[in-house]
Amino acid sequence: NMLFFFQLYWPALSERIEQCKMAGKNLNLDCANFLRVLHFYNQTHLYVCGTGAFHPRCAYIDTSIFSRDEQLVLHQEQTECGKGKCPYDPQQRIASAMIDGELYAGISSDFMSRDVAFFRSLGRRHVIRTEQYDSKWLQDPRFVKVHANAESNNEEDDKVYLFFTERAQEADGGNGKVIYSRVARVCKNDIGGQRSLVNKWSTFLKARLVCSIQSSEGIQTHFDELQDIFVLRGRDEKNPRIFGVFTTSSNILNGSAVCVYQMEDIVMAFKGQFSHKEGPDYKWVPYPGRVPFPRPGTCPSSTYGNYRSTRQYPDEAIFFIRTHPLMHHSVYPINQQPVLVRVGVDYKFTRIVVDRAEAVDGQYDVMFVGTGRQYVRQSSLNIVFQHWLYLGSKSGLAQVSFYQCDLYGKGCAECCLARDPYCTWNGKSCSRYKIFYAHTVQWNLTLQVTLGDQIIPIEQGLLIRQIDRRDAGVYHCEIEDHGFRWTLVKVQLLVVSANQLGNLYEGDIRAGGPIKERSLPNVTRGVHPWYKDIMALINYPSKMDFYCERVWQRDLKKKRNKLRLNKNHRNAESNGRKRMLGGGGGGGGGRRNKNKDHSKYVRSPRSIQ
Repeated sequence: NMLFFFQLYWPALSERIEQCKMAGKNLNLDCANFLRVLHFYNQTHLYVCGTGAFHPRCAYIDTSIFSRDEQLVLHQEQTECGKGKCPYDPQQRIASAMIDGELYAGISSDFMSRDVAFFRSLGRRHVIRTEQYDSKWLQDPRFVKVHANAESNNEEDDKVYLFFTERAQEADGGNGKVIYSRVARVCKNDIGGQRSLVNKWSTFLKARLVCSIQSSEGIQTHFDELQDIFVLRGRDEKNPRIFGVFTTSSNILNGSAVCVYQMEDIVMAFKGQFSHKEGPDYKWVPYPGRVPFPRPGTCPSSTYGNYRSTRQYPDEAIFFIRTHPLMHHSVYPINQQPVLVRVGVDYKFTRIVVDRAEAVDGQYDVMFVGTGRQYVRQSSLNIVFQHWLYLGSKSGLAQVSFYQCDLYGKGCAECCLARDPYCTWNGKSCSRYKIFYAHTVQWNLTLQVTLGDQIIPIEQGLLIRQIDRRDAGVYHCEIEDHGFRWTLVKVQLLVVSANQLGNLYEGDIRAGGPIKERSLPNVTRGVHPWYKDIMALINYPSKMDFYCERVWQRDLKKKRNKLRLNKNHRNAESNGRKRMLGGGGGGGGGRRNKNKDHSKYVRSPRSIQ
């Protein structure tokens, strides 16, 4: 493998550094250009944003320069304003994703980090964001992850999910200081309202993420502070698994947990009831009134013919979602409990990466969890190609292989007892488990034929009225006598689709060109290939009567040949009898007997002359 070393030289402007110092910021920790946003914009360019000494800037980087060992210098005129795309403060945590050429980012968008919002920028559409300074929408949020997910085959229904933590207004007795983990979502085709929520999200909804364990006394211990999210996709791309790392908010109980959620459970929470509070002295309850149409949070699509844009939504629906962005029901993990818990230790979980591994005894989801210890402090974990794990920090980058089977010794017992899904005993050593997909699997399913309207017994056998591909197989006609059963006849039924018929022969059959045979898989050829009659139909698709006549003539010819052989055999027997009768004497009795024999054995039926 070739490694290319590329250096991007993009310092903050000197005047911006001086202004940053005058504002009381630290020269080394704050007053520099810290890169906080890095995404693939398309196949040829990256999109990069830096804090620029509390004056964020963004730029497009051509990926072709990575093939050259050189240094790129970015000048001010090659960059653009990064407000709403990159935070001012490098210490502020952000979450961003590039989705269809648009940047979705949860950031603080001012110098003092007071205006924290979820933005969508770039692209052809206008910049859109969450409502400003509205605690019902966001209250001191800390963004963790942005993820796009398709809920149906209709692209107009696609959503973007935002995972974050915030101070919860609905917490009992917390006075707005209790931290809850949240998942929010917006529609990708949201462009804001017409008279209200102009250039603001008009489909923004949020729900609580719960990760807790229950003690033997029934007391719930909540891990309320979300630290990291990893989305693991499976066969069902619309329903991935969401792995979340949570920690406790209390300094008394130092604990961490990993909870796993299904995307379909998150979707169901957003289809539930809205949370409502009548006044300051009231509790949060499900909204008791009528929910306007279209339902708040619904994406404008062909499902609602009268609403093809969020700007066409009625004012009643826009006002409702503006005042009721919180869902009443929370999202709970699989099995209502974490899959991993650590309590009373001197570290906390910080990051997570999950890999789906194929082991000898099945499939496993392997979690790589970063902790707060010194050797991975302030680090981020990301999976890249060829099963390598990369741990990045301010001091450097570490590359760790998924496979470290040699650590388990040289014995079979040690290798197997390690229960590492990446490793297995190959007979000589503990080595990486390799998957081979070249084996052919055969499976025979035995079913009893059920007679009815579809399958009717007739004198010649079974009549299948409407053939289906599921009717294909080997049919055994069995006979049972005094409890003993044996197979009398075996018939193989192969159902050929129209596409297979078209691929049986190469060349233009209708044009009368040369024909080259192609066999279907798993078909045993006999003396008379099974497809001869079918090919006759293909050659004469509009002459069914002609084909039937050919089949009838062929069968008739076989019968005539058989009768001709029988006739010759009978003539031979008749001549032998004549010679025997003639040798016995020349009287009339002998001639009469000969005539009788001739009329009996020689004459053929008139119907076959």
